[in-house]
Amino acid sequence: MSTNPRHILVLFGAPSPEHEVSILTGLQVGHALLERHPHVSLGYVDKAGQLWTGDPLWQVKSYTGKSLPSACSQARLRKDPIKGAVLVQERAKRGLFGSIGHEVVLDVAVLAFHGGDGEGGAWQGYLESLGIPFVGSGSMSAALAQDKSMARPVLPVQGHKIAVADALTLQEQAWVNNPDGWVKKIAKLGKEVILKPARLGSSIGVERVSTKPADLRNAIERGFQYDDRLVFEELVSPMIEINCSVRKRPDGSYQASACEQPVASEGALSFEDKYMNQSQGKAGTKMGSKAGSFGQKGNLSGPSQEGAKAGMGAGLDGQGMASLKRLLPAPIEDVWTQRIQDAAVTLAEAFQTSGVVRFDFMVKTSKQGALKELYFNECNTIPGSLSFYLWQESGVTFPDLLDEAIEVAKQEMATRIGRQKPFESNLLKQYVGS
Repeated sequence: MSTNPRHILVLFGAPSPEHEVSILTGLQVGHALLERHPHVSLGYVDKAGQLWTGDPLWQVKSYTGKSLPSACSQARLRKDPIKGAVLVQERAKRGLFGSIGHEVVLDVAVLAFHGGDGEGGAWQGYLESLGIPFVGSGSMSAALAQDKSMARPVLPVQGHKIAVADALTLQEQAWVNNPDGWVKKIAKLGKEVILKPARLGSSIGVERVSTKPADLRNAIERGFQYDDRLVFEELVSPMIEINCSVRKRPDGSYQASACEQPVASEGALSFEDKYMNQSQGKAGTKMGSKAGSFGQKGNLSGPSQEGAKAGMGAGLDGQGMASLKRLLPAPIEDVWTQRIQDAAVTLAEAFQTSGVVRFDFMVKTSKQGALKELYFNECNTIPGSLSFYLWQESGVTFPDLLDEAIEVAKQEMATRIGRQKPFESNLLKQYVGS
């Protein structure tokens, strides 16, 4: 059984309504890593939860058919007492590993999941149990931030000038038991409300809903198609949206990026605004497609040279969150930029995030457009495209962003596994006869 040098595994996909968005982020991350690291593997988790590897995964077209190309192979992760974290190919075919039973000793994983268990803590907990360092927030932080209803009690509102919209959380069974009562409760929030599935992102399932009984009932039934828990928030209007990314530094401090103002086609930002519009807003960012700019891939334990050529560009130009129409930097006063950046850092500390995250805010305005009050909207523990475009505006390249996040991931896992786990108590000896 042969072993390649330690290298980086990019994990993405997984069962989630944001599955395809995660594929784009995973490919963007993989190409950025290959600017500096020769040993990078893609680990694609399909919609059934199976992990796959293989050269074809570097090409967007491999994900558009009913099944993956035959050169892809099933894989799994395991913890070896001597080697550490290992990626094992279950059934070998030509391509990434090349022989049955081939193993790759992992140095670190980079998470590019969006929504579902991939962003909500399940994969983080799995990697923690295997002792695999990973770029991203820990399982507890990820679970809290992903759940919009559970995140609210964590928010450090007092003394930080961060408002939170009034809201109600509706469980599916509670709706079944008392629909009329819940229609009345929700209507107290206003003539219109914002409906959000509790544990999704990318604006999937998010609606501005009239609280007229018939409209509300229909919207609730639609919402339960995505989640068994829905959050209803009062409508903050008029307002603008401002996003700010935060990264954790090796010294444990947090740093905020430049701020952006997303540009929605109609009112609130939709999934189509975020991902389906390839035109660029002011200072928008496009992915490079030539060698040296997310182009030429690695070798050896990375994809083959043939796969590298076929994947150059890989249809990534302007895709993912990088394609969103945006005003970057956000055209707001410096005092408001600083206030939002400070709020983002405060929230990162409260949620104990790691890696690269993004906080989305709403700023209530006057009818004349003057900024009045800052509202927390949501935390994205694995933001689309890892918000690299916000860091480029801040003078940090995508490869630099990833390298520092990897350093932090290794530090955090070293701290975690350095603690004593077993506790010697001799408890069982009292049940053994002398």
